[in-house]
Amino acid sequence: MDKVAMLEAILFVADSPVDYGDVAKMLGVRRGEVSALASELQKRSEGRAAPLEVLDSGETIYMVLKEEYSEFVYPLMRPEISRAVLRTLSVIAYRQPILQSDLVEVRGGGVYAHVEELVERGLVARQRNGRSYELQTTPEFSRYFKTAAFSGVQERLDLR
Repeated sequence: MDKVAMLEAILFVADSPVDYGDVAKMLGVRRGEVSALASELQKRSEGRAAPLEVLDSGETIYMVLKEEYSEFVYPLMRPEISRAVLRTLSVIAYRQPILQSDLVEVRGGGVYAHVEELVERGLVARQRNGRSYELQTTPEFSRYFKTAAFSGVQERLDLR
């Protein structure tokens, strides 16, 4: 399999810069070869007028959308979820189904806004249960985080 294409696949799915050591391990190459592979990927991308560009810091590599395409795809982009909202979501996922009143005891009053955001994003379902709401994750939660597929890759590559 083409190592440059494999590098492109790695960078395409990564949501943050990928360390040279991790790339070398995944591709089965020496750390010193990673920069050359990144340069080749950048040349190929330029050759086909790709909307993505490779950023190489010398220690990490990242693939980003070129600025001129940002406005075009903006309606499809999901805004990032804040750390506080992610923490609330993790409690919901771990303890589901959980009553919103119990969640407030664990995370504090700020969870009302967090739950509202998570429901709007379709990551959490909310159903009335007495004076509170019962919360649990939705199928969109699994799709959004690609939980099963990515965790299996991490275990096989021992990148944790």
